[in-house]
Amino acid sequence: MVAKIIKGEQVAREIRGKLKREVAALKKEKNITPGLAIIAVRTPKAQIHVARLKERTCHQLGIKCQTFYLPDTTTDEEIISLIKRLNSAKDIHGINIHPFKDPLKHTRIYQVVDSRKDVEGLHYENLGLFFTGEHLVAPFMAKGILKMIESTGVELKGKTATVIGRDKLLGKPLALLLLNKNVTVSICHSHTAELSQFTKNADILVAAAGRPKLIKKDMVKEGAIVIDAGENRVGSYLIGDVDYEDVRQVAGWITPVPGGVGPVSIAMLLDNLVKATKVI
Repeated sequence: MVAKIIKGEQVAREIRGKLKREVAALKKEKNITPGLAIIAVRTPKAQIHVARLKERTCHQLGIKCQTFYLPDTTTDEEIISLIKRLNSAKDIHGINIHPFKDPLKHTRIYQVVDSRKDVEGLHYENLGLFFTGEHLVAPFMAKGILKMIESTGVELKGKTATVIGRDKLLGKPLALLLLNKNVTVSICHSHTAELSQFTKNADILVAAAGRPKLIKKDMVKEGAIVIDAGENRVGSYLIGDVDYEDVRQVAGWITPVPGGVGPVSIAMLLDNLVKATKVI
């Protein structure tokens, strides 16, 4: 068996087509253009190239995008002051902050964002609504991965899944999204003993551990859906958490790195933006 490839760009293209129609309808019916503000402090974690991809995608969809590239000397107070200005800006409907060195700092500072302009799904108010099932927006990376899993056409009800990673933007919310689809979910992490016992029995395996080529074919159930959400820079190469060439010999479906999760995540961020625009 050689796995079918889940092409992120193809899945993202379908989402972008829907969003382009919704953006056009907002302009025509309400004379509103969705506006996204991106804040990127120039550090190795900021992923400036991703910010530029978001800018390009916004332009393609007719969305207004303002990006604030800040020097690495920018203070927390300066970032908070900028967020408060954006909260008051009528032409900005969503605020996206690129990762800081300290993920906890990102979460803390993000609480300054007006919850109505939260397109990441990280504001505590929206996280609470998400976990009670009454949410308007959900953490966009988790939404994107669920969309990729669903794109296979496999019936999810009754399946088992293993998610490696427990962060707020991906691991934990994805587990809940899968639970809501009647999937039985295990969450693993860096302290999980005998990881392969969880992975090799999973119908759906999502790897977001941040460890290059962690997952080998002897850790994967034959025919499983394997989603590689890892991005590890090794020299000039971007490598996932899954040993792609090895695992594709046993998996039923697999995502490549790059070209897998990334485009869909951006599309889902903008899906949250359009939803926010409709209610602000």
